Amino acid sequence: MKSEMSRASRRFFIAVATVLTLEACGDDILAPVEGTVFVSITDNAFQPETVAVSLGGSVRWTNQGTTLHSVVQDDGLWHSELLSPTWWFDVRFDDPGTFPYHCTLHQEAGTVIVQ
Repeated sequence: MKSEMSRASRRFFIAVATVLTLEACGDDILAPVEGTVFVSITDNAFQPETVAVSLGGSVRWTNQGTTLHSVVQDDGLWHSELLSPTWWFDVRFDDPGTFPYHCTLHQEAGTVIVQ
């Protein structure tokens, strides 16, 4: 005789499994990884304009301006969508080098140096 789990029981099991999975990820799954370098996007600049990050490190750009902005690597290796005020974009750097980037809507430009 085959035992079947009721639909309500399956939903409860899925909900509990989801909560346990999220708790295993840590308190804040949106928190930047340790050692992240932060760049603010204002309405006329990236601050700081040039940042250095260790190999395997991350950079988080946060739009602290009042309009939409983007973060696009000049060679197209990575890019954000348009970022509304308070939204952010993260990139992890696994290769050394110098990575110039810009905002597609404005004149802001910056550089990430990975060592």
